[in-house]
Amino acid sequence: MLAKPADTAFDSDDHMFEPRWGGRRVMAFIEPDVSAGRPRLRLVDDDGRDLAPLLPELASLADLVGDQPAILDGEVVIPDKVGRMDEEALVARLANGEKTESTPVYLAFDLLWAGGRPIIAQPLLRRRERLAKVVQPASELVILPGVVRDGIDLYFAVSQQGLHGVMARHLRSPYLPGRRSELWRWIASRPGEMPLHVVPDPIAAPAIRPVLALIQRLPLEYQED
Repeated sequence: MLAKPADTAFDSDDHMFEPRWGGRRVMAFIEPDVSAGRPRLRLVDDDGRDLAPLLPELASLADLVGDQPAILDGEVVIPDKVGRMDEEALVARLANGEKTESTPVYLAFDLLWAGGRPIIAQPLLRRRERLAKVVQPASELVILPGVVRDGIDLYFAVSQQGLHGVMARHLRSPYLPGRRSELWRWIASRPGEMPLHVVPDPIAAPAIRPVLALIQRLPLEYQED
């Protein structure tokens, strides 16, 4: 499912607002594999390419998601040492498997199948609730936080931090594969556009989970709905 662009950030009680790091959007397919004795993971990008062989650090995702077979929607990022997106490292990794000191992380923001059944007709709010139940968060698997109502504050925060933008998704939205819909709106960030009163001083990234550094710097109370 694809979003339509919005001209400006907005607040809404009917939308969940999520930061986007600007990583590679990837569907995570987790399926039983009797021959291997453990679940099988495929990480399929929008070109239909399975990126799992290039991202061996994410193999544990297959053991961190319950209610299988399952399909997650999300993005792969490679954070640097302070938790910011390292675009060059991600491009190099996906081109030739080149590894760096930082490791990839899968940021999950939606659940399309659970228990071998599609749930795309359910509203976003229910899919996110199910996502929180079936995923065991870890350093390599993070449920992307979402906030309801405060889209403008989140937009300013991600702009100041240099993220790519904010996705606004209607809480009652079904998942419409292959369609670009106004139920999802994309607000691209303009780096540096940030009221001074909104952003706290940067903090050091936690050593064990660097990807969460940006989340912790955002000045909002997040709700994992």
